[in-house]
Amino acid sequence: SDPFPLHQATKGGEHDPFLWEKEQTAAFLKLKTLLMEAPALGLPYHSNKPFQLYVHEHNQTATGVLIQNFGSWPRPVAYLSKQLDPVACGLPPCLKAVAATAMLIAEADKLTLDKFFMSRCPMLSKPSLM
Repeated sequence: SDPFPLHQATKGGEHDPFLWEKEQTAAFLKLKTLLMEAPALGLPYHSNKPFQLYVHEHNQTATGVLIQNFGSWPRPVAYLSKQLDPVACGLPPCLKAVAATAMLIAEADKLTLDKFFMSRCPMLSKPSLM
């Protein structure tokens, strides 16, 4: 099954019909539910507070959340998502995680205004590299 039914539905040309079927409805409802459950975003505080970027790669898509601590609580300031390019999709899992992290670091840099941040990727822990 197609992991991106909403994305694929929009890929036709200008005069191609837009088909909305059960698969697109299910994907839309799932996306709507996930967006309503996600924590609300806060505004980034551009001072000396570092950012943390958590990255995950799944189904050829790099996803991440950019977090900044406010008081003792971590608060998300951005959700990031990019589809991996065909070359990165063919890499082994550990290198695919590196490619996903590099892509999202470039996106997060635009929001952090080149402030320091740490990137965390569960795939890149020591046990998974051995």
